[in-house]
Amino acid sequence: MDAKIIKLKPILKKDKTREVLLDKAAQVFSRQGYQSASLKEIASAAGMKAGSLYYHFASKEVLMIEVLERSIKFISDTVAEEIEKLDDDYPFEDALNAYIRGHLTAILKSPDYTTTTIRNNGQVPKSVQAALHPKREHYEQQWRNLMIQGKAEGVIRADVDEQLLRLMVLGCLNWSSVWYKSGGASIDTLVDQYTDVFLNGCRKQGVK
Repeated sequence: MDAKIIKLKPILKKDKTREVLLDKAAQVFSRQGYQSASLKEIASAAGMKAGSLYYHFASKEVLMIEVLERSIKFISDTVAEEIEKLDDDYPFEDALNAYIRGHLTAILKSPDYTTTTIRNNGQVPKSVQAALHPKREHYEQQWRNLMIQGKAEGVIRADVDEQLLRLMVLGCLNWSSVWYKSGGASIDTLVDQYTDVFLNGCRKQGVK
């Protein structure tokens, strides 16, 4: 039997340019914030003139929307990959570990994109927030469902505010991109420590 021939589509030059622009935009937005960043700076970082940038993106808002969409998609997809590794009837504790691992991995492996999301929360125009709301809401709903599962299994106490817990966990994971330095603790170590603290707290056993 003849080997199957896999046909690959060539990457067009304009697509490559678009990728470079998105990466450079993420860098600039993450470091300077949406309000301070200019399209001229982003174009310069990508090695082109500002006028050429408009061929790919009609405005700074449009560019920011795509950067943030990529960030949300990357995080969501990475979490989904971790969940796929679990058995179909996975318990809450395994799911929490998978969610933490996926989210943290995405945060630390794509810091420019994810830091852009964190730094510019509340700074971007309402039109950008509105465009991103469906995707952001879809991802956050998965975390809400996870917390509901934790209560249903009796792992999360009934008196714990699950919304507050969800925000605490996500806030902790998100800010890892700000303080984390390469060469420090591994992602596996951080995941295990985060999971342990979120499940068991930090009080020493036997101490009241």
